[in-house]
Amino acid sequence: MAVRLFVTDGRTWTELTDDVRPTVRVSARDLQHAQRLRDGIRARDPRVSVILDVAVSVAADYRAARRQFGVGNPGTVSYVGTVAGLAGLIADIGRAGVADGVTLVPAVAGQDLRGLGADVLARLRPAGRLAS
Repeated sequence: MAVRLFVTDGRTWTELTDDVRPTVRVSARDLQHAQRLRDGIRARDPRVSVILDVAVSVAADYRAARRQFGVGNPGTVSYVGTVAGLAGLIADIGRAGVADGVTLVPAVAGQDLRGLGADVLARLRPAGRLAS
């Protein structure tokens, strides 16, 4: 399954992939909860894409990402690690039908989510894992 990718700075929500299907943005405490939300929403309207918020802290290595992450939000799926790991998580979320895409939400002040999103897209595009 191809995934959609969005970013948010808390004020605006921007898609980095190119898809015109309507969306429903959700936040979930874990991936199982996210899949239940997606299944319920898609049962009511199979045309929509369900987009999961993922709070991200990304750095060159896990330890650096963890140091900058802090406490996090227990009501939101979080990712702490590298760009390669984040791309893998996003691909797995789509492949497993957990969500139709993700929104990268900053878990660290000053993180360049558009740049991070571009890096993730560069890793997903060759594998054919992106929505067109």
